[in-house]
Amino acid sequence: MLRRLFCLLLALPLAAQKVALSLDDAPSLRPSPILTAPAQHEAMLKTLKDRKVQAILFTNGVNGGDSPEGRAIFRAWSAAGHRLANHSYSHWDLNRDEVTLAAYEADVLKGEALIRDVPGFTRLYRYPFLRAGNTVAKRDGFYAFLKTRGVAIGHVSIDTADWLLDERLRKRLEREPKADLAPYRDLYLKHLWACARFYDAWSREVFGREIPHVILMHSRLLNGLFLGDVIDFFRAQGWTWVDPAIAFADPVYALTPKNLPGGEALADAVSAERGDQGFVKAWRARSKDPDDLLFSEGRLTVRMDQLGL
Repeated sequence: MLRRLFCLLLALPLAAQKVALSLDDAPSLRPSPILTAPAQHEAMLKTLKDRKVQAILFTNGVNGGDSPEGRAIFRAWSAAGHRLANHSYSHWDLNRDEVTLAAYEADVLKGEALIRDVPGFTRLYRYPFLRAGNTVAKRDGFYAFLKTRGVAIGHVSIDTADWLLDERLRKRLEREPKADLAPYRDLYLKHLWACARFYDAWSREVFGREIPHVILMHSRLLNGLFLGDVIDFFRAQGWTWVDPAIAFADPVYALTPKNLPGGEALADAVSAERGDQGFVKAWRARSKDPDDLLFSEGRLTVRMDQLGL
């Protein structure tokens, strides 16, 4: 049955699919080899304005959000009409044994305080690393905490490893400030397209229908440079960029999966909750183009090594 369904999913056209842009770990004030962090944000904001795309920014304190420069960046995104949501203050991993539920909740409140009074603040929370707890007590305790505060989970339906390519790009530019950026851009687009096809097919299997996607990317140099290329590429494939509010209004984003450890992208989490993990194996077995497997961090790393990136 799974084999037959998988073949059907491969045959389905991906045109007219909807996707919303989310950017994690803002403002990310880490020094950069070629563009300062404020310049990266200016570039992203210009790209979004020119292409008429709305985004949602998931913010931290430790990445510079608790600084005058970081707050100015938050205000700039707000003034441009984009949404801001909480990604905690310290970017802790709730699946780690030493992270207690009480400490994690306090850190989440500290992160919310940075953006609560900024226009565009949205009552969504995204788990760092997409990890929602390594025990039932932590997983369900935090679900209850969010519900009490009227906060929904900022789920992800398309996960990516853009941060991995960004790290390689930074190291290259530190060695060679005038390095050719085209190979990084081209591989980035291949990686995102592999992620989109993989998670779209998985979501269709899990939910039995097409859902509006939320793609996870990061506030990093890579997107300061190539966000326009990403938007244009997906449009060329027939996908439509939608306001994150439209995507998050779909009922699948109200789910609180009971997988353990908790978290991960929606299709992954719901599949684990159901005890059905056959899709990934089937996708790998049936994919004939190596580019289709670039959704994997391991495969992406191997390809970067092969290309000398």
